[in-house]
Amino acid sequence: MTSIPSETYWPEGKRSAAVVSVIFDDGLDAISEAPDLAHRSKSLSVWQYGATRGVERLCNTFAAFGVPTSWFVPGVVAQKHERLMRDVLSGGHELESHGWSFERYDELAPAASVELLRRSSEAIGTITSRPTTGFRLATGNWPRNFDQLLVQAGYSWSASLNGDDLPYSHCSGLVEIPVHIELEDRPYFQFNFTPAFPKGLSRIPSYEAVLGNWISEFDAYRQYGLCYVIQLRPEWTGTPGRIAIVEELLRHISGFDDVWLATAADVAGWHRQKGAKTPIDHPINVYDAYVNEEQAGER
Repeated sequence: MTSIPSETYWPEGKRSAAVVSVIFDDGLDAISEAPDLAHRSKSLSVWQYGATRGVERLCNTFAAFGVPTSWFVPGVVAQKHERLMRDVLSGGHELESHGWSFERYDELAPAASVELLRRSSEAIGTITSRPTTGFRLATGNWPRNFDQLLVQAGYSWSASLNGDDLPYSHCSGLVEIPVHIELEDRPYFQFNFTPAFPKGLSRIPSYEAVLGNWISEFDAYRQYGLCYVIQLRPEWTGTPGRIAIVEELLRHISGFDDVWLATAADVAGWHRQKGAKTPIDHPINVYDAYVNEEQAGER
């Protein structure tokens, strides 16, 4: 398996890397689970709070710490909130694709997937005036050979899968920057009574406990020279109280001069430049080998 990187893996002798990412769906994630929310203003407003207050509050915090971030936005949301997205861009952040409208690519034909991926890229590119290179899967499973469809649609990296804590490359050359659920805000803070999001109505945890989790993970990632990726959503951590968690996390990360605080695109570009090969026993290769073996046995 992938070994712990040497001290020369990251640029300028940095010990590890950290990426601050933001996922801005403007309620599409909720509507995909409960379509009737589109006509229920009270419940939907829980998610729309991100556009109303959360985006601005996150951007102000990032500016205070001088942190560049990576935003993943569906194409329809980028079009709807173009002025807001231009404000994000003017703050030195990057805009990348979160699909077109929260579709499930594991339920689409390859041609339809490529068409929607290109449509999202073009919508975001209209705002950024540059090619859209990054992608994060919004929902559903990662279809087999989906990396090839992303490359066909013009993307060069993804931040969608788990499977590791260092960047790796798919067979197509698409760079993958692994993400992990414990470094998201939604599992801790998403809460709505009707419909029950999350199911079972688990209670919102202590803010100090969440911050402790995120800092503990960062300290371990730094210790082992890995790539730490925090995933925030303006409707959940863009509130007056929870923004303090983000501030404390950024203060902690910024206190180490041996950590490369970079955008996801920068990390993907660095990995590609290093030309590191993905080991044959890496999960991404093991899965393909397993499927190939199963298909061979059926013939």
